[in-house]
Amino acid sequence: MRRDVAMAGLGFWLLVSALVALMAGRVRAEAPALAPAIMPTTAPTAALTWGQFHGQVVFSDVLIASAAQFPSDAAMTEALRRLKRTTVEGAGGFWRLHLVAFLDPAPKTASFRLRATDVTDPKDRREVKMFEVDGQPGQNELPINDLVVTEVMGFARGHRYEIAVIPRADEPPAGKADVYAKGVITLM
Repeated sequence: MRRDVAMAGLGFWLLVSALVALMAGRVRAEAPALAPAIMPTTAPTAALTWGQFHGQVVFSDVLIASAAQFPSDAAMTEALRRLKRTTVEGAGGFWRLHLVAFLDPAPKTASFRLRATDVTDPKDRREVKMFEVDGQPGQNELPINDLVVTEVMGFARGHRYEIAVIPRADEPPAGKADVYAKGVITLM
């Protein structure tokens, strides 16, 4: 019985933390006028880092600092190599992802979608979820921290997911030409 109570408590706190993360993201997205005052600005990614990762989404299970917080471009590149993961552990049907997308080409828009596609079986690719995210026009680095995915959303343990950054539009994107960056992550 104690184990059931402990698991219920853990599940409750995971749910609370996921909701807090979602609300913080919504506040950030709905208050663009306040963004300069409350959000740190990110410097454009230097050539070395962008050259190493352009067109890719780098995943991590720990928070990735912004480019402005690194003393040099080489330090950022080395940190990304150490933090980069191909799998992320989850608990209770929740997975917390931190990612940086290196956009190629630098888009003119500031609104994006993250398209999550289950690619576990290459012959049966299926779109699982679409996330709306905001960035800055002309930026070539799109940091996204605390992206929480859950079993309730359609994600499953042991499955591989391709995350693609595409432009936000009224209609679905036409195809590969609309993909700014993509990467694959396995949820464990």
